[in-house]
Amino acid sequence: MLTIHEHGHQGQPVQWTKGMGRPAAPIWIDLLDPSEDERRCAAEITGLRVPERGDIVSLALSSRIRTDDDAMYLSIPYFADTGTNHAAPVGIVVTHQVLMTLRFEPSPAFDLASQSCESHRWESSADALATLIEAIVNLAAKRMEDVSADLKKLSDRIFTPVRLGTPALRNCMLEVGRLEGEQARNRSSMLGVQRIVSFVRAKKPEWMSDDVELRLRVVDHDLRTLDEFDDQLTNKLQFLLDASLGFISTDQNHVMKVLTVTSVATIPPVILAGVWGMNFKRMPELDWTYGYPMAIAAIAFSILLPVLFFKWRGWLEGD
Repeated sequence: MLTIHEHGHQGQPVQWTKGMGRPAAPIWIDLLDPSEDERRCAAEITGLRVPERGDIVSLALSSRIRTDDDAMYLSIPYFADTGTNHAAPVGIVVTHQVLMTLRFEPSPAFDLASQSCESHRWESSADALATLIEAIVNLAAKRMEDVSADLKKLSDRIFTPVRLGTPALRNCMLEVGRLEGEQARNRSSMLGVQRIVSFVRAKKPEWMSDDVELRLRVVDHDLRTLDEFDDQLTNKLQFLLDASLGFISTDQNHVMKVLTVTSVATIPPVILAGVWGMNFKRMPELDWTYGYPMAIAAIAFSILLPVLFFKWRGWLEGD
């Protein structure tokens, strides 16, 4: 899909269709998983080379962020704001005349940036780029706040007076893993954005206004703040994971404690049963009228006595 934003068309992006005439004053060309015809059209409109997917996901930093004559080629290899559980690359090419973006998954941040033209008329391609980056950072901050809220709920589930069993604690650990994966995707995305902002600010082409540079400076500060917030969330995730493992270990230790007490409590009756089961020449208990019930009672008492002793010492408590 090819979406065209033009100068003077506030809030009215145009969806390109085959046979459509060339736009008069394009300011933002947005390619979403484009076909060959759409890539060819974007190249004709902008006069720029549309990057391939392999160029965007290249591991070399020099391949992802560079300048070529008047154009700045930027990319985010792992862009998490796709509405899915996997990241997709995003490529950005900006000149003094036009901003061109290439992505392969729908993105709420791009939709938010597109909607912003309804209240803010872009003056330049740099203005459109700053708006797009601001939308990406704002939604990333929102996702981190959602992770923080989920961590608060998870913490309340783990640290509760009610004793949790191993299955419930395992579910808590799975939730920790899910949140960690979400935060890791968000972290990778923000790293790519931070590199772009630092590169653009360092290069600062002549056609970039001071107002745009100031907005990027604010975004850079926000990214550093989010980086500190990410450290807090990471530490909280690790703490909750350790707490879940600790509670599971405590629960298993309690089970082993009960089994140990049970095994100790069965030693006296085994001894008594062994004594009465031997073939002595003279066993007066054999001639007693209530000898058998008394033997059973003695065995039961020998079980009850150590159990009561362990309970008195508090060794059977689960806390």
